[in-house]
Amino acid sequence: MTLFGRFRLPRLAALALLALAVGLLWLGPVEAYLDLVADGRQRLDKAEATLQRYRTAAGAAAAQPAPGAAALLFPQVPDSQAAALLQETVKSAASAAQVQIQGFQVLRSDAAAGPVRIAVQVRASGDIGGLGRFLYAIEAARPVLYPDNLHVQSRPQQAVGQTGNGGAGAAGTLDFQLDVSAFKSGPST
Repeated sequence: MTLFGRFRLPRLAALALLALAVGLLWLGPVEAYLDLVADGRQRLDKAEATLQRYRTAAGAAAAQPAPGAAALLFPQVPDSQAAALLQETVKSAASAAQVQIQGFQVLRSDAAAGPVRIAVQVRASGDIGGLGRFLYAIEAARPVLYPDNLHVQSRPQQAVGQTGNGGAGAAGTLDFQLDVSAFKSGPST
């Protein structure tokens, strides 16, 4: 045997052991990692397909107004006419609720990327039952009205000759102020 032949056997054994170690490493953590990456890619593809379906559905829904949406918004009229219509709607709600309106202030229109918000600030007075009926009438109105920023202050009644209750009657009058908003479609004019 030659010198080259003597070292061939251990070298082949070392190469076989190295191939076995690489094979075991491939079957163990590397294959598990590759399976994990493939599974993550499948889930990502499924989520991407779902997102695309949602985007398509949202685009179709945005292109068509919802049925009954016209009942929710004021008609497409100039802002001044929409504010007048809002004031008349609030006046009729106050009349039905037996609340006395003391003043209106038209608030600035708010035009976002869609409908235009028209708002008025209402100062009124009435008893607690009238306030409840007034708020209900505003919330039940069509087109939809949104009450906001309600401030209530009681006004004690001055009764001559009453003692023991500080002059305040059981059915005292309330002064209140609130903002009432509505929306109209179209750009602000």
